[in-house]
Amino acid sequence: MIVIPEFPECGFGNKALYYNNMRQLAHQLGVGFSCPVWEGCDVFDLEIHKETPTDQYALPFCLGTEYFEFKTISTRDVFKMSDIQRYERTCSIHIRETDFHAWMPESVDIGQRVGYYQNSIVELLDRVDTFYIFTDDPNSWRIAEIIECLEFNRKDYKFGENTSDRSKFKNDFIEMSRCDHMISSPSTFNIVAGMTGIKKTIIHSKDWINYRKSKNDVFWCKVADANDEDYNVWRLV
Repeated sequence: MIVIPEFPECGFGNKALYYNNMRQLAHQLGVGFSCPVWEGCDVFDLEIHKETPTDQYALPFCLGTEYFEFKTISTRDVFKMSDIQRYERTCSIHIRETDFHAWMPESVDIGQRVGYYQNSIVELLDRVDTFYIFTDDPNSWRIAEIIECLEFNRKDYKFGENTSDRSKFKNDFIEMSRCDHMISSPSTFNIVAGMTGIKKTIIHSKDWINYRKSKNDVFWCKVADANDEDYNVWRLV
């Protein structure tokens, strides 16, 4: 059996990716799996424990590097959602800043560089009527520029509930999983929403992908090149 004895102190997206790696490896090897529940996992109809008469292997904490190595089944079969409602002609926009500045500043400076969000919006003007903005920093100048772009192009927009109440991250995640387009960020919270719920048209930052490819980051190299059926990048901007 593949087991996660306990989840480390990290965010919802990291825990979900870790769980996915457990499920994928267990399926690849034809063995069972087990892990604790974590905050927010009830947005999915998850299997937490599947017993098999095999030795236990404690899976070390792992994220994107193992995503493609272990993958054998669709993430939408792993992360089943009982109410997969599609928000027609909508796009989620995810901006993460506060903690990224401290521990991964390149995720902001490169992955969410000036112009990325505005140019991505322009790519989707004919496809989208309403944009949903999800952010941990509503006072960011990036938000001001996004709103200016949306209002100039006469597009409706809404903010996720978690923007003003940080306890409502599950509401934001569910809404992101329902939008049929996504302007993505380097955050795992956003990435997991992209590979669950309905299949989406996904935009990523070209500068971010090229930067991570220069660092030989396996996940981002393959995201750009592999045409993954669950997290398929439609366009780099």
